[in-house]
Amino acid sequence: MPLAVPSATDLKARIEVGLNLWPPLIEWKTLSVTTTPRAANADIRAVARGGAFTLMGSVISAVTGLLFIILIARLLGTAGAGTVLQAIAAFTIAMSIAKMGLDTTAVWLLPRLLDEAPATVRAALVGIMGPSLVLGGALGAGLILGAELITDQEPLQRALRAMGWVMPAASLATVGLAATRGLGGVRTYVSIGSIAIPTLRPALAWVATAMGGGAVAVALSWVLPFPLAALVVVVVLLHQLNRGMTEDSTSQRWWPSRSLTRRTWSFALPRALSTGLEQAMTWLDVLIVGMLAGPTAAGIYGAATRFVSAGVILSTSLRIVVAPMYSRHLASRRIDAAQHLYSLTTKWILLFSLPLYALMALFSGTALSILGPDFRSGAIPLTILACGMALVLAAGNVQSVLLMSGHSSLAAMNKFIAVVLNVSLLVVLVPWVGLVGAAISWTAALAVDTALAVWQVHTRIGLHLGGRDIWRAMAVAILCTVVPGGVTRLLLGDTLVGLVTGICVSALVLGPTMWKMRVGFDLDGLVAMLKSRSGR
Repeated sequence: MPLAVPSATDLKARIEVGLNLWPPLIEWKTLSVTTTPRAANADIRAVARGGAFTLMGSVISAVTGLLFIILIARLLGTAGAGTVLQAIAAFTIAMSIAKMGLDTTAVWLLPRLLDEAPATVRAALVGIMGPSLVLGGALGAGLILGAELITDQEPLQRALRAMGWVMPAASLATVGLAATRGLGGVRTYVSIGSIAIPTLRPALAWVATAMGGGAVAVALSWVLPFPLAALVVVVVLLHQLNRGMTEDSTSQRWWPSRSLTRRTWSFALPRALSTGLEQAMTWLDVLIVGMLAGPTAAGIYGAATRFVSAGVILSTSLRIVVAPMYSRHLASRRIDAAQHLYSLTTKWILLFSLPLYALMALFSGTALSILGPDFRSGAIPLTILACGMALVLAAGNVQSVLLMSGHSSLAAMNKFIAVVLNVSLLVVLVPWVGLVGAAISWTAALAVDTALAVWQVHTRIGLHLGGRDIWRAMAVAILCTVVPGGVTRLLLGDTLVGLVTGICVSALVLGPTMWKMRVGFDLDGLVAMLKSRSGR
């Protein structure tokens, strides 16, 4: 009997019926021939399931991170806070080297193996986790020995010695958390990495100072959650492996084959360089400011950078969910599916993140005064940093797209160029114009890194990182915040009353505008994400 082929009209009607569960999320005209509505709808369901939980985790992480900064600023002052932030910067950069790109490798490789060769997942996981522990020990020893080179800041030297012993557990926990993402679901990653560890840090810092400890004790308290996290992560990974094990897989080897090892490290090594440079971009400026201008300047500038980092809540939560999805789509050359995910999440990031940075730039002095009156001198650097971060967010999760496409070497090259530019500008500008020069250096380097990634994703992968809806979301976010916020700033100044009024007025303008344009921006999909209770 011949197969009946439905007409185009009938086919469209049937698909639209299937999309009724999520009608605002996907318009028919946005779906290409090569991206089935069912696949696109499944992706959005996955984003919704994991997105609500990761967003909650990102909010908690950001809030507790700010609470930690406020505590050390209030309890230790600018110099003490500078010592703690320099120690954290050195530890974070060293840990990024210790991971050797294996965390991103886990997110990239494990989802592909689950589709291609499930029997090799166990061996791949051993090949990822084992080196992370060994490298963590090596970098921990390097941090302890390297502390001896610091002769002009004795508290920083003692802090690095104490923190170095925790490096193996920190590397194992961080890579293991990424592996839980790669094996499916984000509940463990968010529960430990975004909620438990960040929540423990301000609590432990308060206990450390209450017991009479200073900057060294607080710096040590920042890394203490890692050993317990590593233990929990190993247990979870063993459970995930046992749950996914079949009769065929029980006889498979635990040690990775030569080809699997080659595949792992061919991605990890370029990513290792990229990750180290990425953390250098985030933290090296704090260390250099401390060396060139002292711990007090490092404390003020470091606090400003932490304020800026707290604003990437939505971007981070969406990246956690969609990175493995990008890997699967790009591996199967489902470019349109990846394009759909990118466009959808970028609109959300722009609408809800750019207003935050606009207000932060307008009322930077008031924001920093929360830490104490001495920190208000970082107002202009914070304004510059906020504008730089807004520029990065305008490109959405372009870095995730580049990495999940397998182009880790390109990402490493971009980071190398950006770090060289950043360090060069820091050395020239910080002695000349102080913290303003540090902020300019970081913003310029970040702009170069983002521009290179956008160009590479467009030319190498074929994604169009723009479009009318994205530009419209950007315009709405900026105009509905900068104009009313700017008027408020002129009338009331950079004061607490001005900040609160600016937030309220901007919300009164932005809220109704987004509601009126909610269908074009797929905002009902974001509401569905927020209502979702499943984080898996």
